[in-house]
Amino acid sequence: MIKRSFYVIVMLQLVSCANMQEKPVSAFDLSARENLYSKTEWSFTGRIAIVDIDNSISADITWKHTQKKEKIILSGLFGMGKTRITLTPVQTEIESEGKRAIYYGDVNSVIYSRLGIQVPVTALKFWVLGLVDPGATYLKKEAGFEQYGWKITYLQMQFNAGYELPRKIRVEQGGAKIKLIVSQWGI
Repeated sequence: MIKRSFYVIVMLQLVSCANMQEKPVSAFDLSARENLYSKTEWSFTGRIAIVDIDNSISADITWKHTQKKEKIILSGLFGMGKTRITLTPVQTEIESEGKRAIYYGDVNSVIYSRLGIQVPVTALKFWVLGLVDPGATYLKKEAGFEQYGWKITYLQMQFNAGYELPRKIRVEQGGAKIKLIVSQWGI
């Protein structure tokens, strides 16, 4: 009887720990982030969910940024359904299900035509770092900002290699939402 009570107590404690809310490592502050604009190479891995009125995508994400190229890999459960997106200033290359296609033109339009979901990819390369796109105006908000009609909210920040970087981000416009959880930064 004592053993059973002990196991019940331990199980209840484990369940209560699993349901605890994560404490933010730090709150988002837009000021004093200019040093991140000079980063010519960075990467992260995590999870992304993209939802709009008609479609939804949930995937593991790996994003590698260099000065001239963005490489984004989206993959489903256990790496199945992998899509590779390579962005350069002049073209968008998408490789999925053994097929490779190259597109020219506005990156955001190309991604929309292929995925069926509006994703502001050109601005996301700044937003994922907690930065505003320097080529456009923005409106500062609590825990984030608005830019290009999108509301960007930083739900949780983390420190990595001396930099304060986003861990949980929500990006929304109308019925479209992007949720990103960064599990590991390479900076």
